[in-house]
Amino acid sequence: MIFMSKQEGKVVTDIPPRLDRVPITRWHYYILFILGSGLFLEGFTVSIAGTQLGTIEKLLHLSTIEALAVTPIFLIGELFGAVILGYLADNKGRKTLFLTSLAIIMTGDVLVGILFIVHGLNYALFVTLRAVTGFGVGGEFGASIAALQEFTPAKIRGLFTGTGNAVLFDLGTVVASLVAALLLSLLPTSLAVGTAFLVGVVIAAAIYVGRIGLPESPRYLLSKGRVEEAEKIAEGVEKHATDKGLKLEPVQPIELDFSKGSEAGGYRRLFGEYKKRLILAWTLNFTETWPYYSAFSVISLVLTKVYDFPGSKVALFLAAMTGAGVLGVFVMSWALDIIGRRPTITLSYGLGGILSIIIGLIVTAISFSAFLVLLVLLYFFVYAAAGVLYPQIGEMFPTKARGSAMGTAVGFGRLGGIIAPFALASFVGKVSGLLPIFVITGIVMLIGAFAEIALGPELAKKSLEEAAKVS
Repeated sequence: MIFMSKQEGKVVTDIPPRLDRVPITRWHYYILFILGSGLFLEGFTVSIAGTQLGTIEKLLHLSTIEALAVTPIFLIGELFGAVILGYLADNKGRKTLFLTSLAIIMTGDVLVGILFIVHGLNYALFVTLRAVTGFGVGGEFGASIAALQEFTPAKIRGLFTGTGNAVLFDLGTVVASLVAALLLSLLPTSLAVGTAFLVGVVIAAAIYVGRIGLPESPRYLLSKGRVEEAEKIAEGVEKHATDKGLKLEPVQPIELDFSKGSEAGGYRRLFGEYKKRLILAWTLNFTETWPYYSAFSVISLVLTKVYDFPGSKVALFLAAMTGAGVLGVFVMSWALDIIGRRPTITLSYGLGGILSIIIGLIVTAISFSAFLVLLVLLYFFVYAAAGVLYPQIGEMFPTKARGSAMGTAVGFGRLGGIIAPFALASFVGKVSGLLPIFVITGIVMLIGAFAEIALGPELAKKSLEEAAKVS
């Protein structure tokens, strides 16, 4: 039965409860795969330059500072893309924006790939095109994660959003490392680097085609008063369950208020009623991207310049380190729905911070092999932190501001990835410099843990509508 009415921006509907009570079907895994594959692409796109940074440095004759700036400039593009396209996802729709974001990513990477192959690239053009790609990647976060959360039942939203975000993102970084290593071993250098970027374009094109048939988020449609369209999509989701003989329990309708001064408050409401949650989202993003993006720049330079680790093997080690991170994300994303958001996020950030400080204190007294093992363990928690914050961030805000909130949080958070390489670069060069690198990074992560303890709401297994309410 359908329960719907509209009066002055208010909607009484049973659609959100119906979406939450639908058992997990193949369709949900399809949504996870198609939306999550965009995050796989992002992981590939972000790291395809970082894993080849030593090679690119030689091809374009870069200074150390220019090489370190490659990832931060990408993140500057991501910052603007997250804020601008995240806002548009709330106004133009999740589907419109996650298709637009993919088109922007493809544009940037296809130009970089071709220009590397034809030797037509200089540093200024390279980083400009990386910023364009980053702009698209930033938009992908707000649109895809919001859509994934809005389709996923409350009881497994942590696992689905965490794995759909960070596990697939991290798998993308692993594949990028392996692709880069393989191509560099088989092809001339410029051709290998250019082809690696074009592999990302092929992946993006396949995802784009797969997404064309995806429906718009029913929750977004309700926020725009398009209740009939939302009803048809909800019925389609339910049909995937009933066709398998699964029983759907009746639900009670809820009232959604999209009138002026409620969910329609936009940024004014985010910086007012949701100010504490926005501060938490920004803090968690900043303190996560600091160590996360250091892996693609600072850690790579530490291995090559401090320990004389062969540049050709850096990509393979980063793949192993990221593999540990994938495991960390999966374990901690599962914990989100079992022990809750607050303890899981606190543990991920807290244990990562403590371990980073320990590494800094003992690094001069341990072997290189032990150092590598500890790095792998550290990034188990660093990558886990990168996964478990997004389920909570999306849940903390109302439907009509979810993309905007996610965009501002991702955008502000990217400042951690922008600042960290330059803040830590001066310490790269000798073993004694590793103490401040890891101690500072550990302190940054502990700030994230304490922020979660102080401000984090417990939202496990709550509907998005209930989770978005502030007391």
